[in-house]
Amino acid sequence: MKRLSASYLPVLIARIGSGAGAAITSFLFPGQELAVGAILAVYPLLEALGSFVAGRYADKFGRRPAMVLGYLARLATMALMYFALKWGWGPLGVGAINAAAGFFTSFILVSSLAMVADLTEVRNRGLGMGAFELANLGGYAVGYAVGAGMFQLLGGAGSFAALAVFTAALTPVVLIMAETAPIKGVEIPLNPFRGLPPATWPAIPLWFALTTFIGMGIYSGRAIANALSASSSLAHLQSGVLFAGALIVVGTGAVIFGRLSDRWGRERTLDVGIVGVMAALVVLAGLLALNVSPLKAVALASPLIFLASAIAPSVLATVGDHALITMRGTALGLYSVILGVGMAVGAMLGSAAAVNGGLFGIVLAALAVFSAATALYVILKIFTRRFSRRYNSDIQSRRLL
Repeated sequence: MKRLSASYLPVLIARIGSGAGAAITSFLFPGQELAVGAILAVYPLLEALGSFVAGRYADKFGRRPAMVLGYLARLATMALMYFALKWGWGPLGVGAINAAAGFFTSFILVSSLAMVADLTEVRNRGLGMGAFELANLGGYAVGYAVGAGMFQLLGGAGSFAALAVFTAALTPVVLIMAETAPIKGVEIPLNPFRGLPPATWPAIPLWFALTTFIGMGIYSGRAIANALSASSSLAHLQSGVLFAGALIVVGTGAVIFGRLSDRWGRERTLDVGIVGVMAALVVLAGLLALNVSPLKAVALASPLIFLASAIAPSVLATVGDHALITMRGTALGLYSVILGVGMAVGAMLGSAAAVNGGLFGIVLAALAVFSAATALYVILKIFTRRFSRRYNSDIQSRRLL
């Protein structure tokens, strides 16, 4: 149990830095809306591309080497970002550093996910993945609120200097971690879907939509701050706390619904999440259309946002249950790819929607994305059902090799 708990700490540290960095970046370069959206988008996009490499690296060389490499490289990017802002670099230079930070963060996330899968069983894997989501989203939430506050006090460069010091101080937490890979050094197929069961395919569009919302949420901090700035001198801090609160609700719910998926089943729990997301978006759109303030709208929709947290642990536990042991890192890396791409698309879509419709436009865009994802989920569920039984019988024999 101690080893499992330790595997969450690097994710928590990295996500505090990611959330703070996203908040700070979202307030940079006033008036350059699309440029800021692009800077925010390259981080998760490179995190997605890095996940392919990170997953294979963790399977071939071990979880710990992947974790240490990602953590130390990420620390270097935080320090470099301070100098870039201090020297007055523009969006292009800042975006390049942000992209590098995203690439190396993928090594931390994928290796941690693989560790959780290594250290859990079917009976408790949902809870394990839910705890990962709490560390992931909770860290992001705390970081986003802290980053918004630091920007208010220290500005851009000073905030990144503080993040670099924070990350460096906690480096020993990563260096003392133990290896968990049951098998390593084997040849890994180039096709990551070789380790991914058909039972997980229908959830891919839902996972993509959910991660798109995170990207939209990051940009929405800017839109909310603009909406609140006329009546508050602490608009940046308030928007950060609001986004952080939503993430904490979802992260806490992930632990509860992860445990529920262990007892009630992955698919049933996933369906609860689908209903929750759809209802939350409809309620938010309705409240904002009635000119309810963003703070009150999110507060009123929070019970439904809580239900949305059932999606992530159900999906991740399903992958951990069925993926080939030798390809756990690669299979979970594929889902990290979707996470990164979804966040990148969300950041760009959020900026475009905000330009055309403000915060209400962002919510409508999210509703359209999730409606399409739900339709694809139903179609893929019908299409893949007939393949699952044959695949499962074959996979059981291969897992024994």
